Amino acid sequence: MKKWNISLNTIFIATIAILAILLLRQCGKVEELKIENQVGVQNIIALNDSVRVIQNKWDEDISLKNVYIAEKGDLEKINKDLSKEVDRLEGKVLYVSNILSSIKNDTVFIENEVVRYPDGLNELSWSLDKDYGNGNSRLLSGNSRFIVDTLGGSFNIIDKGTTISRDVTNLKLITGLTELDDTYQIYVKTDYPGITFSEISGAVLDKQRFTKQTQPSWILGPSVYLGIGVDPLNRTAGPQIGLGLSVTFNLNKYFNNIFKN
Repeated sequence: MKKWNISLNTIFIATIAILAILLLRQCGKVEELKIENQVGVQNIIALNDSVRVIQNKWDEDISLKNVYIAEKGDLEKINKDLSKEVDRLEGKVLYVSNILSSIKNDTVFIENEVVRYPDGLNELSWSLDKDYGNGNSRLLSGNSRFIVDTLGGSFNIIDKGTTISRDVTNLKLITGLTELDDTYQIYVKTDYPGITFSEISGAVLDKQRFTKQTQPSWILGPSVYLGIGVDPLNRTAGPQIGLGLSVTFNLNKYFNNIFKN
């Protein structure tokens, strides 16, 4: 029978390596719990949030509301409307939003063009071309028809109806996600006048992208390595096991989370 000669030093190094690996795994579990706690706090804030309007440094109105961070199954429990929208989309959905808006236009004066036809029909034609800039505009045109009845010495106006031949609203919306006040929020802005957003809701479905943002750039902690090294004092080379405390730069944060759990 072949005997294995294992020194106490080797056993000690192996034990330390195993303990270090277990410690690293434990640290990973703690980090996962921290992330889950952050996600939970974000969702609680989103559930209790409402649409808010703030102004940026250019005095533009921006509507904001906190978003949910949830996978498809969890989103169905939190917001069924957003979950249904995900079912209607194609591909791997990373983010979904639902925005409800209303436009209250001011009273507008329009000059009419009067047209009289030989058969006694009268027409009032009108048109509105309003350009609000930055791709926002309102185009409206139509006509109203009527007959003036003077038979028997009376004067009656007989309505023949109104036709709206053109009704076009060009509305430019800018929306996205922003990190503000330590939370993730959806924002919406537009230069179209008289518009309000009564409901804004959104959800990030790719939790990995969220966890990537929570990773630190620099990581301090225990390290274990196994490789080939050189002993300059004894002028020898061979396998080495290392254990120690190190500061490392987290490339995973900047290269699209390539090292996934």
